[in-house]
Amino acid sequence: MFKRFSKKTRLLLLLTGACLLAIQFIRPEIGHPPVTGDLEAPPEIKAILERACYDCHSNETKLRWYDQLAPAYWRVAAHVREGREVLNFSAWQSLPPAVQKGKLFESYNQVQAGAMPLADYQLVHPSAKITPAELALLKNYVGSLVSIQPADSAAIAGADKQYRQWTAGALQPGQVQNAPNGIGYIPDYRNWQVVTISDRFDNGTMRVIYGNDIAMKAIRENRTNPWPNGTIFAKAAWKELQDADGQVRTGEFWQVEFMIKDDKKYADTKGWGWARWRGPQLAPYGKHLLFTTECVNCHRPMKDKDYVFTIPTTLPAFQFSEKGLKVITSSIDRKQNTMSTLYGNQLAFDHAAEAMDTGYPTGAELTLVTWRQREDPHWFGANIPGTPQSVEVVQVAAPATYRQYAGAALAPVPNTDTLQVNARIKYILAQKPSVIP
Repeated sequence: MFKRFSKKTRLLLLLTGACLLAIQFIRPEIGHPPVTGDLEAPPEIKAILERACYDCHSNETKLRWYDQLAPAYWRVAAHVREGREVLNFSAWQSLPPAVQKGKLFESYNQVQAGAMPLADYQLVHPSAKITPAELALLKNYVGSLVSIQPADSAAIAGADKQYRQWTAGALQPGQVQNAPNGIGYIPDYRNWQVVTISDRFDNGTMRVIYGNDIAMKAIRENRTNPWPNGTIFAKAAWKELQDADGQVRTGEFWQVEFMIKDDKKYADTKGWGWARWRGPQLAPYGKHLLFTTECVNCHRPMKDKDYVFTIPTTLPAFQFSEKGLKVITSSIDRKQNTMSTLYGNQLAFDHAAEAMDTGYPTGAELTLVTWRQREDPHWFGANIPGTPQSVEVVQVAAPATYRQYAGAALAPVPNTDTLQVNARIKYILAQKPSVIP
């Protein structure tokens, strides 16, 4: 009995060895194209990236002996292929400067969230692990790439031109083409409620994140991880225009992105359908289906949050959804470290584009909400609303009325200074609406 069992064991080992030997001949190619334009960075930064990132994100892949053994080799080859598609430091100089900066911010956020280097890669390559001290160096370096300056004349002129076209009805994109993955444009997002706003100082855009009824209901019921099927987010972005006093308003409309939750239909892309349209003509983003890989990779650090970066901003003392308020524009005060959003009732929203010339009609109501900014814990390079500072309400009538609420509880504030009240009314009514094609 023992001899027969031993023979079977020997046969099994022989077959296993033969299989292992045979699979060594199945070797996906890992090419080594020439380096056409490497990243230029301070030596200490370059050293970190070369050690932790270059094996998968450059053409200078260096395989250890244990990387060459199948089936581990297959995984390594997949890592390299996918890594180079997303980010290749060997072709760095072919990227526009804005894209380079965006890639570095994304890379840092992937590292700080623990999504990169990949866990299984670090397990076999412990030298790729980035220490807290190195992470701090990377953060300082990436942060140094941001230069916040007053908008130049070209940016102001471009924004003003787009605004005039919009108010004149000349920004009519017509039949908007579907995204490469077949998802259609959703024009009604502008009528949805707002989940939050964001100051993306890393790329100079201001964003409003809208949610459909299913998303807003999930927020109220605290059912956001995972988000229910049918949830849709629309993330509209405008280029920021800053003046010499640190006041920032929305400039040219830049893009709108959608995330559509359906864990069955979009199982291959982490349960979300991704789509993006660029510019006032709403041109679909991406040349082929693989554009969704870019979206999924960016959101990978939020795996434990159902791949959603957005943190809803709620004001329990002031129910926006019940009031049906809609966003007219947003602004930032960098000196005061605050961010504000101007909402309007339906009448104000419908007349916002013409109000700068003719004024708002009687019955229009505008609500300006101001928050203290805080750093977005999910994305270095963004600020989001923190504690509420005030809510100001203007009711258009003859004469207009003004109410103010302040503090965490948004308690009513008595206003006896007529000059100050009139100044605030004038300021709120003069806010130029954001372009929404």
